[in-house]
Amino acid sequence: MEIPAKLVKELRDRTGAGFMDAKKALQEAGGDLDKAVDVLRKTGLAKADKKLDREAKEGKVGSWLADDRKRGLLLELNCETDFVSRTDEFNALLGALVKAVRDGKPRDVDALSATNLPDFGNQAVSDIIKEHIARMGENIRVKRFAVYEAEPGAIVEIYIHPGDMLGVMLAIQAPATEAGQEVARNIAMQIAAMEPYAVSREEIPGEILEKEKEIYRDQALKSGKPEKILEKIVEGKLRLFYEERALIEQPYVKEQGLTVADYLARVSQEINSPVRVLKFTRFKVGE
Repeated sequence: MEIPAKLVKELRDRTGAGFMDAKKALQEAGGDLDKAVDVLRKTGLAKADKKLDREAKEGKVGSWLADDRKRGLLLELNCETDFVSRTDEFNALLGALVKAVRDGKPRDVDALSATNLPDFGNQAVSDIIKEHIARMGENIRVKRFAVYEAEPGAIVEIYIHPGDMLGVMLAIQAPATEAGQEVARNIAMQIAAMEPYAVSREEIPGEILEKEKEIYRDQALKSGKPEKILEKIVEGKLRLFYEERALIEQPYVKEQGLTVADYLARVSQEINSPVRVLKFTRFKVGE
């Protein structure tokens, strides 16, 4: 049957489908607009299932921070190209997912996927994402999220680097004052720039340390160093490793000659209140 161009346009406006897909759906539905929407949904979701295994290394980090800085969250939503990550539709989905984590408090990504979103017809997140995949032609997935709730005497801080591809969240023992927020912000930016693994050397996972030690031993052996001094060489390199990857041992980026530990000690004296980083999370899109 002949399908009027006006009807094709109306279907495209409602669904975001391409011209030929919309026309074929209307032909299959006998010109019934509502039935054509269902046809597109079914075919689109089938295509979306095939895209779920495709690599998705672009995207954005979304965030939310309570006004009292006692609770915050980061969420990474991935897609295949930066073009899609800049669309209004992708960013609206990211915002809705952040809100769902904030309000629903799912324990993990699987629980979030099963969550129904009122703003999307009370559909499950997994179905909503499939519909976005069908319309946008790329795999989209929630990679991870983290939620912090500050203990008494602590606050949460979030820093999102321009471009929304890098986000840091930390919990810090500090007063909920302008001075406390300033030091929290400075430490969040430190973490964004310097990529520490943990707050202190004691918190660096053992498997990371063992891997580093193995690399240092292999390097020393290949350079001809005698085995009796291998452990001293490894210890020396580990000290440098701690300075790079343990937050409080890193050089403080905003002031030469200070470590982060020095900076925190000085601030504690200045505001007459102990300041201590409790934990942090760093999300970089594509890691």
